[in-house]
Amino acid sequence: MARSQFLGIIGLGLVGGSLALALRRSRPSLRILGVDVDAGALREAQSAGAIDAGAAPGSAPLADCDLVVLAQPAGPLLESILPTSQRMRSGAVLSDVCGSKEAVCARGSQQARVVFVGAHPMAGTEFHGFSAANPALFAGATVAVCPAVGAQGERERAVALVKDLWLEAGAAKILEVGPAEHDGAVTFASHLPYLAAAMVVESLSKVRDLAPLAAELAAGGFRDTTRLAGDGTVGGAAALNRHVPAAARDLADRLRALADELVERPDETLDRLSRLADARRKMRLPPVRK
Repeated sequence: MARSQFLGIIGLGLVGGSLALALRRSRPSLRILGVDVDAGALREAQSAGAIDAGAAPGSAPLADCDLVVLAQPAGPLLESILPTSQRMRSGAVLSDVCGSKEAVCARGSQQARVVFVGAHPMAGTEFHGFSAANPALFAGATVAVCPAVGAQGERERAVALVKDLWLEAGAAKILEVGPAEHDGAVTFASHLPYLAAAMVVESLSKVRDLAPLAAELAAGGFRDTTRLAGDGTVGGAAALNRHVPAAARDLADRLRALADELVERPDETLDRLSRLADARRKMRLPPVRK
């Protein structure tokens, strides 16, 4: 099985920090270089034993790494692909954790120095920073892995290296998928739910006189529906997904139509919503991970 010996993680927030902690547990001999613009995050990670060495982006010895994982927010991650690849040794492997793959993999294909393998772990919380990192974050998770692009050499080995990394971090399933196919599916699996949650929160903020009572009455439905609104990681990825604008417009049209239907034919509409609820309960979804 392919294995990295010296791993670089750029971005030690929730995902990058959790990856470092998970790998420290499963492979204590793996050397991990942590890279972050936040000196405090580097100190926290070193104090927790998550990394062997820490460095600011400009001084990080990326040429020593045989695998580097970009774990920054979506926008900075996209912009860092080419500069990072130029600082790595030829033929090394560069990967990422971004929730949108089409734009990211296209950028990775614009260079020929390293092999770029796009990946997306389907795991996260609404919390941020290394202080929120959890070594069990990826336990039982599904990780999407895209075909290798960039440098021609040893692409098969590069994909195996990335798969092995996530399995050792606790993933239960590796899903091989093309970037466009991934983004089309994740629009409905993650990005559209995020936008809907954000708009529910924004709608409540527009009726401030009701907000205190709504908070008192809030139960599991409100918490579950709005949790994603706090996840800026999903929001950043959604901004890179070309499928999202059309899906959001379609959802808005459906909500407008639903509002009209509730006034004009409420009994028929409530019956339809009941059938949708039954269909949702019958969906086979991954189990909730504790």
